[in-house]
Amino acid sequence: MSLPARVARGAAATALAAGGVFGFAGAASAGTNGQQIEFYDQRGDVYSVYLYGTNQNGQTVAGCFNTPNTDNYLSGWWWKGDVRITWYPQSGCGGTAIEPSPETFTIPVSQASDWYTIYDL
Repeated sequence: MSLPARVARGAAATALAAGGVFGFAGAASAGTNGQQIEFYDQRGDVYSVYLYGTNQNGQTVAGCFNTPNTDNYLSGWWWKGDVRITWYPQSGCGGTAIEPSPETFTIPVSQASDWYTIYDL
C-alpha cells in the first residue's frame, strides 16, 4: 500500500474513533440546546399528549405522542422555552382534552439531564 493511501486510511480511522469517543451530534444535542420530554402520567388516564412549542432551531413545531405507560420518553424531538401540552384520554390525541389542559411549561435551553419531566395534574 502506498504512503498516501496509508495516511488516508489512518486519517479515516482516527476520525471514526474520535466520532465514537466524542459522539458527533447532529443539529441538536439534548441537554445543551433544548430538552427531550419525559411525560409522567401520575393520573393514569392520559393515553396521548399534544405538544406545541419551539424546537432547538427556534422553529414552532407540534406533535401528538402516544403515552401508553406511566413513564413515557418522547424521544427524537427537542424543545425549549414555552411548550404547551394537552392531555387526551385516547391514543392519537383522540377524545375530549382532559382538564385542566392545556398547560404551559417552560423548558430550559440547557441542563445536566437529557430529559425534562412533565407531570399531568
